Amino acid sequence: MDKKRKISVRKVLRLAVTVVATTACLVASLGAARVQRQKPLRKAILHVRNDQYQFLNKQRLWNNLVTRQGITEGVTSFADIDLNRIERRALLNPWICASEAYIDNQGDMHLFVTQRIPVARIFYDNGTSFYIDKDLNLLPLSDVAPFYTLVVSNVPYFADNERNKDLRAKIVRLIKYVEKDTFWSAQIAQISIVGDQQFELTPVLGTHRILFGDTTDMEVKFNHLFAFYKNVLNRIGWDRYELIDLRFREQIIASPTIPWEADIKNPISNMDWVKTIVGSGIRDTSAMARVIRENKKKAAQKTAKAKEAKTKLPHEPKANSASLEDKNY
Repeated sequence: MDKKRKISVRKVLRLAVTVVATTACLVASLGAARVQRQKPLRKAILHVRNDQYQFLNKQRLWNNLVTRQGITEGVTSFADIDLNRIERRALLNPWICASEAYIDNQGDMHLFVTQRIPVARIFYDNGTSFYIDKDLNLLPLSDVAPFYTLVVSNVPYFADNERNKDLRAKIVRLIKYVEKDTFWSAQIAQISIVGDQQFELTPVLGTHRILFGDTTDMEVKFNHLFAFYKNVLNRIGWDRYELIDLRFREQIIASPTIPWEADIKNPISNMDWVKTIVGSGIRDTSAMARVIRENKKKAAQKTAKAKEAKTKLPHEPKANSASLEDKNY
């Protein structure tokens, strides 16, 4: 016969005590959580992570995320605050790329938002105007603070949204290259689109236009243009050509200005400092950057004022339409 197993009274009591203690702790925790959720919110705090750009109207944003959600400091309980809803509503604002909301141990609700940063201002050929960020998002013009950046004009607007995105991607790719180089970021004042989506660059100093073509072999084209500045314009004069064509592989075609005569009265032109920089092969010069940026800012202001009256609200992106109507940014 099998031996009967002896039941340990001590083990049974230990198990019973463990179950009772665990249950009591769970009930106490649930009760404490329930009491905690019924406590009123002490205060709400809005944080803008990259606040130095100031694209957002904080009062409008506060009204949209706090006041319109029925949240009142010292009255509304934690249980009545939907943090996920607040985060989603913040992202409807076209100027916000990230949001986070939580309540800390002191009973304060913190709202963190991150602004989108434009890389250029686009003027479409139908008269509308937007900013564009590095993620190809179109941003409405902000009435809070002006933002001076590279201007891209005469951009065609297509019925096919995929074609619009493809063109935006090319624009951003070109702008990123220009902005990362000290010389070109200071020298290029404006980008225009001509013909069949071909880029034309307008320099800050100099009377020529640069027909760049598409973004194929972009680095090679800029290297050739810099070599042309150094070896040709630096020797025969910066006012000699009106058009520099970089569209053809391994070629530069320059159209001369007709008629052209050297300035005898003032042989030292405002391009002499550029000649010095190009001739020495040094691009990263702070003095050069300051002079060109001052001219660049003036050109951007003049262009913006001339076209501001034609500006309309965007038809895209659709996800931002509610925010644009409510003017919550």
